[in-house]
Amino acid sequence: MNEIIHKQSERTAPRLSIILLDWGCRERFTALDWLNKQDVPRETYELIWVELYDRVIDEVMEKADVVITCNQRGTYHKHLGYNIGLLQARGDLICICDSDAVFPIDFVSSVFRSFEIDSGVKARPIVLMHYEWRTSLLYPADLTDAEELKNSERWQWWPLIVNEGACVTVRREDAIRFGGFDEHSSYIGYLCGPYDLAWRLVNAGWAEIWHDSSVALWHFAHPDPIGTNGQKASLKQLMEKAHPHLHGHALTAVEAFSSGRFQPLQENAQIWAMRMRDRQIGSELETRYSNLTGPRGFSAWYVAVLWFSLVKEIIGQYLDDRLWKPTLSNIRKVLGERIYSKLRSIYREYVTAYQIDYSVLAENPILLCAYRQHNIVKFQDNFYAACHGLGDLDLTTDEGRACPELLVSNNYFQLLKMVRNHRLSAELNN
Repeated sequence: MNEIIHKQSERTAPRLSIILLDWGCRERFTALDWLNKQDVPRETYELIWVELYDRVIDEVMEKADVVITCNQRGTYHKHLGYNIGLLQARGDLICICDSDAVFPIDFVSSVFRSFEIDSGVKARPIVLMHYEWRTSLLYPADLTDAEELKNSERWQWWPLIVNEGACVTVRREDAIRFGGFDEHSSYIGYLCGPYDLAWRLVNAGWAEIWHDSSVALWHFAHPDPIGTNGQKASLKQLMEKAHPHLHGHALTAVEAFSSGRFQPLQENAQIWAMRMRDRQIGSELETRYSNLTGPRGFSAWYVAVLWFSLVKEIIGQYLDDRLWKPTLSNIRKVLGERIYSKLRSIYREYVTAYQIDYSVLAENPILLCAYRQHNIVKFQDNFYAACHGLGDLDLTTDEGRACPELLVSNNYFQLLKMVRNHRLSAELNN
């Protein structure tokens, strides 16, 4: 995606990042006014406005801290926008909210209380869902005080809506840890939302808590793709329902919630890199396994090669125990010990060393083979050749590895060549 950051945040250490999404459809931007007059210091939170297409609004540029256009084409993909906001966010918490709602003056402070960071401590790991009041009335042009909206009779609010589709707050580190918002193609269009991430966090063991209804958002009617309030949706709006759903919830999200999955089907590449970089691995051996594949895993070809190797290993071991070893024992009896030992020495010199699996992981020193009166040892990423009779060497120490009579290379076959040259040189000197 070719996103453009039109305005960068001047907030150096906000506790909360509020991500507000638009896809060229918002007819008013008063949500920024309500969010700019909260009852906490303005530097404690930031407003990130993400436009999925390329529309830049002067009012948004003035009132938001961060303004980004994603320059999408065709049917929009909200989750791509959410992730761009998440990657730009500096707060300990991220909040995805309706970008055309009215926010009570204590909305931000109540979020701080819910995560128990109002006293300055680290936020607790929860999924905070936000209620929303809706009405069939249009947004009043003269509205200046959100307290007026508590008059239910005047504003004809519908029953309190469980608005998991549009409004949720989580810790930023949790959003990163569980892959951000799923960028799978089944989330393209209108039927998607932050509940994708929220439900996966719940699957991972995070407690879902619904925000106090006293700080629920207020949402007035406007033309929308679902045709509510007696309005008839256009074909274009109806086509924004691009994938199957269950009662308005994306089928992929419901399936993840029901099956217990807690990672996205399609993870944002930058979020994947951040998540992998933040892992704390306890040993060098495990570290070697930790970055072999990338997010797509092993290729089908690589797995097929390993299957072939496994079959070869099983058959080889079976034949070795039941055919080769008994045959070798009989050959030894026929040839006699002297000739057999000579042939065995030649075999070890010219064949065995080239059949060794030198790619084996070696967190500790591992003896691979004996080659031309040298022990060939692997330790971590290097190979060492120690002449027979050299004595005990501890290759785990700098002193042991610095032995002047030790041959060292990071290439196995190069080391064998060094041993051959060393033997030849020794024979010529003698």
